[in-house]
Amino acid sequence: MEETEDGVNGQQSLPGQVRLQTHGPSVQSSLTMSPPDSEPAQENTNPPKRKGNAVNNQKIGKGKKKSDRNKQSEENLDWDCAEEKPMHGANDDEGTCWSSFTKVGLVVSAIFLFIVVFGCACLSRIIIHIMIWKLNPPFTNNNFTVNKLGGTLKPQLDRMRLKCELDVSGNCTAVRNGLPESWACVVDLPDQCLLFEATPSVNVGWVWSLLLVMSAPYFYVILVSLWRICFKKVEQFEPKMFLVSLVVELTHSTGLCMMVFLVMPAFDPVSASILPFFICFLPTILSLKFQVKRDIDNKVIKTRKENGGRTVNNQKSPPSTNEVDYSNMEVSILGGILFLTGFIFLCLYVYFSSENKHIIAILVLMIISVLLVSLSWWENFVTSNIKPKSEQSNSFLKTYIKSKRETVSVPVYSIKIAWQFLVTLIIYVIQSDGSTLDTARTFFYLEDSANVRTLSGNISLESGSYIPYGCWTLNPYMMALTCLILTFAFFKTSRYACRVVLQRKCFAVPIVLNLSITPLIFVILMKYPLAFTAAGCNVLQPLWEIDFDSSVERVWPLIVAGILGFVSMVILTSYIWSTGGSKMEKVERLFRKPPYCGIFLDMSLLLSRKRIIDSYDFITERKTDDKPSEVYSPMVYFCATMWHETENEMTQLLKSLFRVDMDQCWRRQDQEVKQAQRRGYFDEDIYDFEVHIFFDDAFKPRILNGKPRKSRFVNEYVKLLEECVPKTAKSIYGDYELEPVKKYETPYGMKYVWNMLTDKTKLIVHLKDKQKIRHRKRWSQVMYMYYLLTFELNKHKPNLENRNDWSKSMPEIVQILSQNTFLLALDGDVDFKPEAVTLLLDLMRKNSDVGAACGRIHPIGSGPMVWYQKFEYAVSHWLQKATEHVIGCVLCSPGCFSLFRGSSVLADNVLKTYTRQATEAEQHIQYDQGEDRWLCTLMLKEGFRVEYCAASDALTFAPEGFFEFYKQRRRWAPSTMANILDLLLDWKYVKKNNDSISMLYIIYHIFLFVSSLLTPGTIFLLIMGAIITAFPTIEPWLALVLNMLPVAVLIVSIFVTKEDTQLMLAGIISTIYSLVMMVVLIGLVKEGVDSQFCSVTTVFFCFVAGVFITAAFIHPQEFTCIFHGLLYFLAVPSMSMLLILYSIGNMHNINWGTRENKATAQDMVVNRKRRFEGQTCSIGEWCRCMLCVREIEEPTPIEDTEDLENASDDEKPQGQLNKEDDVQKTSTLPEETPVMGANKPAKPNAGGKDKTKRGDFKNSLDLPEDERVFWAGLIKKYLKPVDIKPAEKERIGKELEELRNKVFFFVFIINALFVTIVYVLTQVNAYQGTLEIPLPCNVGDKQGKIEPISIAFTLTFGILLVIQFFGMIYHRVSTFTHIIASTRLDNQVHIRRPNLKEAESAALASDQTENGKSNNEMSSHDSKTNTRWNKVRSGVYASTAIRTISGEIKKRPQKLKKLRTKMTEMLTVEPIPEEYKDDIFKKYPDIPVTIQSVRRMGDLNNVGDDMPGTSKA
Repeated sequence: MEETEDGVNGQQSLPGQVRLQTHGPSVQSSLTMSPPDSEPAQENTNPPKRKGNAVNNQKIGKGKKKSDRNKQSEENLDWDCAEEKPMHGANDDEGTCWSSFTKVGLVVSAIFLFIVVFGCACLSRIIIHIMIWKLNPPFTNNNFTVNKLGGTLKPQLDRMRLKCELDVSGNCTAVRNGLPESWACVVDLPDQCLLFEATPSVNVGWVWSLLLVMSAPYFYVILVSLWRICFKKVEQFEPKMFLVSLVVELTHSTGLCMMVFLVMPAFDPVSASILPFFICFLPTILSLKFQVKRDIDNKVIKTRKENGGRTVNNQKSPPSTNEVDYSNMEVSILGGILFLTGFIFLCLYVYFSSENKHIIAILVLMIISVLLVSLSWWENFVTSNIKPKSEQSNSFLKTYIKSKRETVSVPVYSIKIAWQFLVTLIIYVIQSDGSTLDTARTFFYLEDSANVRTLSGNISLESGSYIPYGCWTLNPYMMALTCLILTFAFFKTSRYACRVVLQRKCFAVPIVLNLSITPLIFVILMKYPLAFTAAGCNVLQPLWEIDFDSSVERVWPLIVAGILGFVSMVILTSYIWSTGGSKMEKVERLFRKPPYCGIFLDMSLLLSRKRIIDSYDFITERKTDDKPSEVYSPMVYFCATMWHETENEMTQLLKSLFRVDMDQCWRRQDQEVKQAQRRGYFDEDIYDFEVHIFFDDAFKPRILNGKPRKSRFVNEYVKLLEECVPKTAKSIYGDYELEPVKKYETPYGMKYVWNMLTDKTKLIVHLKDKQKIRHRKRWSQVMYMYYLLTFELNKHKPNLENRNDWSKSMPEIVQILSQNTFLLALDGDVDFKPEAVTLLLDLMRKNSDVGAACGRIHPIGSGPMVWYQKFEYAVSHWLQKATEHVIGCVLCSPGCFSLFRGSSVLADNVLKTYTRQATEAEQHIQYDQGEDRWLCTLMLKEGFRVEYCAASDALTFAPEGFFEFYKQRRRWAPSTMANILDLLLDWKYVKKNNDSISMLYIIYHIFLFVSSLLTPGTIFLLIMGAIITAFPTIEPWLALVLNMLPVAVLIVSIFVTKEDTQLMLAGIISTIYSLVMMVVLIGLVKEGVDSQFCSVTTVFFCFVAGVFITAAFIHPQEFTCIFHGLLYFLAVPSMSMLLILYSIGNMHNINWGTRENKATAQDMVVNRKRRFEGQTCSIGEWCRCMLCVREIEEPTPIEDTEDLENASDDEKPQGQLNKEDDVQKTSTLPEETPVMGANKPAKPNAGGKDKTKRGDFKNSLDLPEDERVFWAGLIKKYLKPVDIKPAEKERIGKELEELRNKVFFFVFIINALFVTIVYVLTQVNAYQGTLEIPLPCNVGDKQGKIEPISIAFTLTFGILLVIQFFGMIYHRVSTFTHIIASTRLDNQVHIRRPNLKEAESAALASDQTENGKSNNEMSSHDSKTNTRWNKVRSGVYASTAIRTISGEIKKRPQKLKKLRTKMTEMLTVEPIPEEYKDDIFKKYPDIPVTIQSVRRMGDLNNVGDDMPGTSKA
């Protein structure tokens, strides 16, 4: 096989390879001395030639010209050392500036998140503990010391009793000694004034403030649930789930109220800040119980297998790849012991701190409340312990844990909020020291005061305006509002940090740090309370201070309890340091319900952070306890479609593909090196991939002598691609080249296969013959969808059925593989970076319902039309696509750069419907004019989501000419309207079937659709108003007529002239309107200056400009697009009025429109040129005749001689065939007869079909039988070329014209009515002034007013622009999140890419070694060369030619296998620095990981390396 392929491609020898020259007269002798990889002898063997014979010279051309070309390519042309590299593309730059900018953004974001998370957590906890402390201030008249820090908190008598100075009237004036005057002082004795109260007064506002803080999270849950119920598809209400949720939440609320209003007020802030360490009561028990049970079960399984003689792995497998390896039995037991010991010390501290009779009640209530509060987080500590074998018994438990519970959340949390208020009221009523009714009335602000007996003493519950220490009456509510803002900010930013993969630095560290230092902060606050007085208000207890000289011995149990509780909490929540999850994970997959607790905010987020990430999409759960974890790697098929691309466009696409290949190879090599250090390591950005390019009309169908030829030849575009592939690969890989191409004959034409750098990755070009298979882009997509999804997956089915180690059923396995198989649709000229693909995969990983994802498309090219499109594309993506993504989903994922999920394409009513042949006029518009939009429409109807990733950039060439641009939009506009109308008419089904499409989204698109239809009329009115403003002397009716004339001319031309004439008129009118728009701009500026913003038009114009400028600033990488906004403004009439009329008026023309102006070989039927001669006579130019006519045949063009060389005898001209026969009869030697016989065509088979390979198929390989059968069946059923009869063509043409007439009439009428109504209203207002809306400002000497034209324009575009602006802001935040999550600093970079310049030196060393040089000679040569050319390098760029002539580099490239080996060596030689290992390996266990994918399934089938898809037959 290899020898045959080398022979076929022998003409593509290695540059710089030395070959022997043969100068003998015999061609046979030269072929004998040719190297083994030259063409086979029978292909070039020719008989001796006779000089001077024209016939022989023509025959010699068949062999001599071909052999000369082969020898010329194989010669060592030392003088031919100059190189031509592919053109520099926009993505060839490394983008160091933008990369540095993103890294700076990452650092700034990390610092900001850390400060916000830590600051908000710390301040909110301080405020909450102060508010609780206010419920039960310390007493001076009892010996209860629990709320006095074990007695170390002492009253300051000099502040409690102030001396009085009597004035003339005998009034007491307190000597404050620096204390604020606002502090109320009660005269006790004539010479003293008291600042303290024997029975402390507690304002009921503190109770209500704490209730608001406790209830705020549940209000948030209710609002979110209501939003999802109204606009999303949610689960049905289940009574059983409602009852379980209600019991859990009410139990938690009961315990929380007991702790906040009974237990914690009995403590001081320092000791109360230690209590949160022990709300892990139930999670600690569950973690300890199930961890020990699991370890015991694993040991039993291991023992059984060892006794049975089976080999097992000595390592324990965690439940999944992301599970923490710290929660083993020993660590869990240690954490439980520390927790129990710490809690005992806390109880001892409480018991021995006071001799109060309520001390036992405090201990009991503390234990009960801690247990009840801890029940809220039980879900996170039993999830990983549900075994697969107990699925039936735990089915409801699993459903409950995984359910979002939106439908039950609204009633459950509503009841919970009411329950909290009720329990709090009961607590205070029970503690009443007097009438319970008075206490209840005081609680509701219906009574002034009531006496309450707390666990530490009596207080006076006040509902009046008195707040001690100079604070306002609303101070409790102001503190509650501040606390709500801080807690919500902390809640959002902490979860945001986990989503952007900053969990350790911006989530774990600040929360743990906050928990550890909060008690120390309160020690400082209680030691220096007066220092925290602001505006005469002190919210602490300023009459008390900590005295460390007394009663310190009572505090040490509290210190021990705090340390042990903190350590046990860190052990229990150690998963937060490693369970990071993938970037851009959904919050629902990172945290469990409830979202957070208003009192124990930090602890609630730690305990609700999932220990194990929900397993679906890419990462799946383990199979059994003794087997490695599984990771399903994506399989991405890069599917590009080509037709008439230029060399620059082809090179741009190929560069992108080879850059991806280089990136993935680096990642794979790096992953192998890292897995040697940490077996569980895997790079989530690695994916298997394969490149497929589908080339339409790739062959030259020619007719010679009026007779069809059997030989087939590829056209010049395919030859250009075949040249571009190795040349572009070399520019990316360096001094390494691709292996020779392998060519296969296929039922649809031909296939070229190149092996790429990444192992088992191929670049496959499918050459389509339109005589064998349908052409155009949609049918190419049908080809690769069926081939890559159904054929490839079905091919692995026998292997999957024979495997016994799967823990899932066959449908589940196929579903997982199809969900992880993706099709990246590409155009033949697209340019992108590897990061763009991984960013699209992130969206797929984030949500399994995403069926397609598109990136940001940037048009490139030159000229004013491209400049216009730059701004148009920018505005479309900034506003329209972003808004669609936010409020629903994107309607169109463009086929030039979009990622489609395999399972969504294979869904019912998607792929099968996509193969439907258009038979009606509407179908021709919807199906073939915008195939990518129609495919997305099918996906949306079946419930899949289409998303937009603004961080994924792709560049594509845009039309540079006015005609080409109009033709392109002539296809797009009707298709867009047809697909949107299809969704809107079927809105009930779409809304019911698709979770992402709500009624709000439907209304938005109805509004957008109507405004699009009225756009021509709106622009018409705008221009008419501008004419009136610029030329006040022109009457409105005249302005209407002047504006109507060019539009009428274009409309008439649409129906009576050809398309080119219409385009010429559209160009002329567009130029005129551009000048008018300049007048409009001047008029707007003039009106703005005169009115000083007292004009609706001026305000709206400034608003639009402000939106665009704001959008440009928040898109810094695309900011330069804003400079093309002026051109966009000038082209508004052309693109928003004339283009719409032209598109609708020519919607019956279903030709492609673009690239058709280029000469195509397949569309040119090349006959032998003929010339006629004779005597002519004429009468001017009216009549001409020719007499004595004779025909003269011209020789065949030179470019056709190559095809004639390989033509069969029956395809050659008759004269040439006879002459060649004569030569053979006279010159052929007898011994050469067998050779000539080998060249004879094969006999026809039984079916009568000639199977002899001719033309470019002559040396092609055969396709595997199973693949050949597949293609034959696919072509027969879906892709067989359609031969439309003339009558059918006429019928379709008439239907298209009728449809055009209907649509055009409808659009024309509604715009005409719209213009007429507004014009009439304007005229009525001009004569009567009754329709004006006056404004409270003046325009010069006149009062400002709103006119109908201004209202029409503002209402049409203003509301949509406001919606799109806020949608853009929201989406931009999401994009920023995605960028930050994908950015890594140097110490976080998982993929190391050493400098490949060493590979060039290695290539030089290899060449010199082959030439017999020693190592010493090589080093001496290197030093001399570097010295010799050092001066040249310092002055000018040393070109390849100079470096080759000097001997510094060799022209001979190396194979890609050597580059892959070099990569591995470079990564192995450069180890990972020790300080970086922790950042890289922290979240990966040292457990082997099994990576599954579609390709690996194929590897298990022992697929041959020669050809993708071959089977071991």
